[in-house]
Amino acid sequence: MKKHIFLFFILVSLKPVLIFSQTDTTFKPTGKPIIQVFGNFDYNATQDAQKKYGFWFGRAHFGYEYQFSKQFSGKIIIDAGRPTTVGQIVVTDTTGLNFNTSNTSKEGSYYTMTLKFASLEWKPNEHIKIQAGGVLQNHYITQEKFWGYRYVAPTFQDKYYGIPSSDLGVISYFKINEKIGFDIALTNGEGFRFDQDAYGDVKIATGVDYYPVKSLQTRIYYDYSQSNNPLKPSGQTHYSIFAGYKFKQKFRIGGEFNYRENHLNITNHDLFGYSFFGAYRIFKRIELFARFDKLQANTINNDIHNWYYQNTGKAYISGIHYNATNGVNISLNYQGWQSDDASINLQHHVVLSFEYKL
Repeated sequence: MKKHIFLFFILVSLKPVLIFSQTDTTFKPTGKPIIQVFGNFDYNATQDAQKKYGFWFGRAHFGYEYQFSKQFSGKIIIDAGRPTTVGQIVVTDTTGLNFNTSNTSKEGSYYTMTLKFASLEWKPNEHIKIQAGGVLQNHYITQEKFWGYRYVAPTFQDKYYGIPSSDLGVISYFKINEKIGFDIALTNGEGFRFDQDAYGDVKIATGVDYYPVKSLQTRIYYDYSQSNNPLKPSGQTHYSIFAGYKFKQKFRIGGEFNYRENHLNITNHDLFGYSFFGAYRIFKRIELFARFDKLQANTINNDIHNWYYQNTGKAYISGIHYNATNGVNISLNYQGWQSDDASINLQHHVVLSFEYKL
C-alpha cells in the first residue's frame, strides 16, 4: 500500500513536467528570409534642371528572422546604403565671420552593405515584448505603416530630420488592452552605423498608442538626447503627435505634427512642421494617394546655421499605386518641392517607383 501511494505522488509531481515537455516538443522552430527593395526612375521637370533623368535604389534589405521558441525570436537585416557621407562644412571665427573652406574628403560607396538590424526579441505573452540589440525605433513607424507608400517617399520625420530607423539599445512594448499601449526605448542615439560615442550619450524615447474606436488610431511620441560633447551644447527634444482614420479598405486619411527643439543640439534652433496624407482605393489593387508637407524653422536671415535645415518649404506628392501581385507594388507619381527661398525654382519630379518584398 505504501509503495502504491509513493508511486502515486511521484506521478503527480512529474505530471506538470510531462505536460510542459509534451507542449514544448510540439513547437517547431521556423525561419524565413526577408527581402525588400525600393527603386525609382525619375524625370526632373524643374526649370533649368541640369540633371533631367535619374535612377536610384531607395532601399535594399536582405535578412533572416528565426523563431527559436514561442517566447524568443531573432532578426538580422543587411542594408545597402551609403554609410559615409560628407555634408557642408562651415568654419567661423569668434565674431561669426565665415572663412573660405574646401572639402577634399571622399564619400562612401552608394551601395555598401551595412548591418541595420540585429535584435533578439522576448515575448512572454500578448502584453509584453522586449527587443535588444540593433532595434527598430518606434518613432515614425506608425505613420509609415499608415502612409503605406514608403517606397514612394519617406514620412515627415524620416525625410526632414534624417532619423535612422534603427539604433543600438533596447525597446519595450506594453499592450494594456485593445485600445491603449505604450513603448519605452533606451538607445545610443547614434543610429545603426555607429557604436556608442566617446561621451557615452544615450537617447530616451517613449510613445503612447491609443485607439478610441476601431477605425481611428492616435499616437503621441517624445524623445530626448543630451551630450557632454562641446560641439553639442544643448539637449535635443522631439515631440510628435499623429492621428489616422481608416474606413474599411476603401480610404484612409491621416496627419502628423512634429516639433524638434534644439535641432542637432544647436541652442534655440528648432525645426518643426506637419504632414497630411490620404489614399482612396478605386479598384481592388489600385489606389490614388496625395500628401502635403510643410517644413518650418525658427531661423533668421543670414544665420550661419541655416544650412542645417536643408531648406524649409512645402512638399506636394500625389500619384497612383498599383499592387501588381502580392509583394510587388508600382507607382507613377508626382513630387514637388516649393522652397521658402524665392531664388530656388519650384522643383518638379515625375517618378516611376517600384517595390518588391518577401
